[in-house]
Amino acid sequence: MPSAIPSTPRAFALPLFWAVLAVAAILRFADALRRPLQVDEAYSLHLAALPLAQGLKAVAVLDIHPPLFLIVTHVLAAWHLPDGAFRLLAAAVGVLAVALFYLLVRAWHGDGVAAVAAAGAAVLPSLVFYDTMIRMYGLFDAFALGSFLSLSILYTRDDLRASVRRLLWCVWAVLCAACIATLYLGFLVIAAQLLYTAVLRREHLLKASLGAAAAVLVWSPQLPTFLDQLPRGGLAFPFYAQHLAATILELFGQATIAPQTTGAGVIAIAAGILAWLWVAFALWFGIGGNGRSLALWLGVTGVLTFAYSIIAHKLLYTDRYYLLFAYALCCLTALALARLSAWHPNAGRAAGLAMGMLLGFTGFAYAFDSRLYTADWPAIGTVLQSGLRGGDVVIMEQGSSFFPLERGPWLDHHPLLLTFHRSDVDQAARLARPFARVWLVLFQAAPVDPDLRLANGLRRERRPAGMWEFVRWLPAESASVLLFQRAAQR
Repeated sequence: MPSAIPSTPRAFALPLFWAVLAVAAILRFADALRRPLQVDEAYSLHLAALPLAQGLKAVAVLDIHPPLFLIVTHVLAAWHLPDGAFRLLAAAVGVLAVALFYLLVRAWHGDGVAAVAAAGAAVLPSLVFYDTMIRMYGLFDAFALGSFLSLSILYTRDDLRASVRRLLWCVWAVLCAACIATLYLGFLVIAAQLLYTAVLRREHLLKASLGAAAAVLVWSPQLPTFLDQLPRGGLAFPFYAQHLAATILELFGQATIAPQTTGAGVIAIAAGILAWLWVAFALWFGIGGNGRSLALWLGVTGVLTFAYSIIAHKLLYTDRYYLLFAYALCCLTALALARLSAWHPNAGRAAGLAMGMLLGFTGFAYAFDSRLYTADWPAIGTVLQSGLRGGDVVIMEQGSSFFPLERGPWLDHHPLLLTFHRSDVDQAARLARPFARVWLVLFQAAPVDPDLRLANGLRRERRPAGMWEFVRWLPAESASVLLFQRAAQR
């Protein structure tokens, strides 16, 4: 392939690599330090603080994930680390993932393409957002990228000694085992790599199959739990079936430049259309002649994930399950810019500048603009702490609000009612009747109480005494606090 991204001189390759990592670190550490905990992060920390057996049971029954991430966070929690330390560790793993991605692309396409691809990954909003979450997604990406890199070295370096090759096969098998112990999508990572090997490198198929079998064998004690989780993992189609077309339209946008914008209307649709155009450009100019690049086969994991979600009727077409596809798109874009620039240098520079401005602007926005952050739990907690009196009750609809709020000093042992299911709504209303003042925290309440029966019922029995809105541009992260009190209360 003709390359307009020149082969980077050795004197500049290393400084360029560190510059890309510096940008990745600035965005991730800034986001980690500034953004409030997301409810799933707070839930992860809640589970990590439990006795290990209890935490593992909760992960198996409620969180529906493999146990490795819980084990890691449980060990760290034993050191009594503050929440910010967990965030910084997650961000560091995200920076490591960008470094692994650079090395992976360089193994197939050289320093120049690797630098452009990694620069895209460094600022891509979806990666910035999820790399700083105290969840398993960033760790899973690092394991998966490491496995792709190990296999790439085996497939591109014929000069390696036999002992080094054996070591790399072992490393690859261990990383594959780590993938499926972190997120069950690891099975699709292994499937994509075995498919690549079967199609393009059959001489290694036996070794790859043995390594994959060894990884599954290491994971096999989890099999009974996995079989129990399988019918419940993911969400079934019926409730979301009418939104499937819109979800497909928006998927590329949410997996790249606009994560967590489900329900954002025009913004989500516009981002989806823009991302589809981006994918079309990258495919048109970048794919030709590069099908043997294992770096691009990162995207096959996304194809397999989407196919499985359709076949198994699971809601697995949400942004966080397509982050490896996002990495593949960064690589494909770097190749497309190289080819376009070789054909028409001015067009290549213009396209590169436009892409750089788009990704840079959106990436920095997600890192520094609080309107794109998760819900403002410290502000919500401050409202509660300053207004709560003895004898008040707090209802959280839905109950996941409890997990970030419990991590601060705001609730002060007041009575709490949590609603996680629709059947909880009537019970919460009944239990709240003896209390003269009722605080209602509304956060992602629609699945639990789509008609706001609880709020309307409280309004009929009491007068509204206060309302505080905490609006984010990410629809799922907006929250409200309502205060109701009986008319006789002063």
